[in-house]
Amino acid sequence: MDNPALPEVRRNDARPAGNPQHQGEPVALMLRHPSGTQHELLTLVNARLYEILISGGDFDDIGRHVLAAPGKRVRARLVLASAGLLAPAGSEPSRAALDLACAMEMLHESSLVHDDICDGSLLRRGATSVPAAFGVRIAARAGFHMAGAAVQVIAEVLADNPGMSACLGEVPGVTYSDGLSDLSFGQLIEMLPPAVDATALRRHYRLVAGAKTGTLFRLSCSYGGTAGGADHDRLRALMTYADELALAFQIMDDVRDVEGGPGLGKDAGGDLERRVPTWPVIEWLDMRAGAREMWLSADTPSTILQSDLIDSGATDAARAVALDATQKASAALDIFPPSPARDDLHALLQEVITR
Repeated sequence: MDNPALPEVRRNDARPAGNPQHQGEPVALMLRHPSGTQHELLTLVNARLYEILISGGDFDDIGRHVLAAPGKRVRARLVLASAGLLAPAGSEPSRAALDLACAMEMLHESSLVHDDICDGSLLRRGATSVPAAFGVRIAARAGFHMAGAAVQVIAEVLADNPGMSACLGEVPGVTYSDGLSDLSFGQLIEMLPPAVDATALRRHYRLVAGAKTGTLFRLSCSYGGTAGGADHDRLRALMTYADELALAFQIMDDVRDVEGGPGLGKDAGGDLERRVPTWPVIEWLDMRAGAREMWLSADTPSTILQSDLIDSGATDAARAVALDATQKASAALDIFPPSPARDDLHALLQEVITR
């Protein structure tokens, strides 16, 4: 059933379905704007998000609150770049790619709302979090609303582009919307860490990062790549890129949570306070005599843990793991020809490791 709170997004811009054995043809409609710079592309994403989320419904105030602090739109960049990897030079993103980029951002915003509910976070990107501003009950409803709206947008894109829709599920190991449940799975298992053993904790961390962060990175690359006509081998390469990017992204997020800084947008040390075993913590537990006892003791303030983590070199060791992940992600892109889109995916890796 259509959601009356959402604008009509159906388009008549699809190619004929064609042979379903052929990996999806690029979608035909091209958006016209002055240039294809990243800033202008993300401006288009933000404008389209406003059209979808601010629709005269019950959640408009929350939509405006979320859009006022947009973040870096990493998932939108992944969709648009993945869709453009095989595009002719100078071409612009299709309406399908733009709407898919918006859908991934909406799923991400929905997950952040529920993360902030679970974590009791008061801040998000330097502003009041949605549950802190509107209350937990309304925030939970708004999060589900955004997720539902995102799924509707994806369904509209696939309905309008049957050639693309026919390709979904053809390639083992390529994630589409059937993998969305991994988001909640990741949130659940994050709160159920194993015993304080470095090997088990590393395995658990990779599982959580792959579910909580990697799911939307894989979805962004898979839908974008499929919209852009990527073949099976290239779609699998995009999954490798997404997984390694997700690991690096999450590790660097955790490093910043320990080290703090003006660009963090939330209070530093929150994961330490909740005793979440992030990658810097795992490195610290593995290298620092007496760390296990400090970690398990309720009498150890998070500020002491924070100082000891930094002094021990654990955050530097975590950075080295993140750097290795970005190098693996970069190598996965070698299957694609040189292009501005590939350059942007490489640039994203550099931004993650240096942020």
